[in-house]
Amino acid sequence: MCFTALPPFRGACSLRVMTTLHLTRTAARPPVRGTILALHGMMESGPTLASATDAWAADGWSVVAPDLRGHGHSPRWDPDDALHPGDRLTQDVVELLDELGDDAVAAGPLVLFGHSAGGGVAAASAALRPDRVRAVVLEDPFWRLPMTRHQDRSVAEQAYCDLLDRQAMELPELAAWGASEHPGWDPEELPAWAQAQHDADPALVRNGDVIPTPSWPDLLSGLVRADIDTLVVTGTAAGVGMTPEHRRLISSSGARLAVIDGAAHFVRRDAPQEFVRVTSTFLAEVA
Repeated sequence: MCFTALPPFRGACSLRVMTTLHLTRTAARPPVRGTILALHGMMESGPTLASATDAWAADGWSVVAPDLRGHGHSPRWDPDDALHPGDRLTQDVVELLDELGDDAVAAGPLVLFGHSAGGGVAAASAALRPDRVRAVVLEDPFWRLPMTRHQDRSVAEQAYCDLLDRQAMELPELAAWGASEHPGWDPEELPAWAQAQHDADPALVRNGDVIPTPSWPDLLSGLVRADIDTLVVTGTAAGVGMTPEHRRLISSSGARLAVIDGAAHFVRRDAPQEFVRVTSTFLAEVA
């Protein structure tokens, strides 16, 4: 376990807990404001959130970033599991929230962060544990319109084939490919990104049903009614998930919406300074 007083901004310590999810912890720079449970998106991992989690830790937030099931060093997804995959991911996070328990709450507000599919899981998990979660930050969450329980099969198959192609590359080659595809991304994050691609479970990607089954507009409205401050951060570039109709539904739910010009689906990587500014301002209000 890691007991350093200041946050190890690159290469935070990792450990396992009772849920069997693998965790990366980043210690807060004192004084501690609270705890952020940070959830990555598909084919990523806890360490791929470093640019955001390091900034939050420097601002006084202890960060716990699990590898979701089927990712990183966490258990693989079981195709014979009767539970919907998105609901299984949510159940894992709810168990982790319970294990973090009163100690995390006593240290200050507990905030759930999630990107893409992790955003959907974060919202669903907060709705199941409103007594523990003070606020939610969602980075371009993976929410469909029209709302369905299942991924489009052609989309899932293409994602699966693309993942196999990336897994066939050596790690340095894959990191170099990622740099050419995303020249604006921080090159220091690309090795962790490449490793996460290699560690992702192809079976879960091929299934694709990673959005929890509850209606996401109902989840947002429920979070607002439970006095859980909720911020959705999205962008304007091609590939962003939140359409004008998504934005309308988010605003009508009572949740806050921040739109960062020029950012695509990976807002924190496309516009890192503005993303940190927007989220840190929101977190300061929560603290």
